[in-house]
Amino acid sequence: MSLSSFLRFLPFPGLGLRRSADRQMGQIRTAMLSLLQVHGGHSVQRVAQRVRFAGDLEALWYLRQDVLTALSAIDGEVAARRQMRQINRLFKGGLPGAMGPRPHHRITT
Repeated sequence: MSLSSFLRFLPFPGLGLRRSADRQMGQIRTAMLSLLQVHGGHSVQRVAQRVRFAGDLEALWYLRQDVLTALSAIDGEVAARRQMRQINRLFKGGLPGAMGPRPHHRITT
């Protein structure tokens, strides 16, 4: 029996949570990259690289603004915000409550 097979049977607290967080992070990273891969350009590729190498869920959370900016430059702000809604939903349960998405209110004069 290999060591990894043996360790699978031992109860490590938090191991399941770590796998869940890794899975959530992978889903978010894939969703962000799929939005960016449709578009070319140096600035989009730079953002995609930062998403690819983000080390944790919090880093991906803060990269949302960069993804939004890159998409806004190409598709317009309204379309970019619509696309980002699905990504915002993927963060549910993975971040502290204070870091959750907030509604955007446009100020018109």
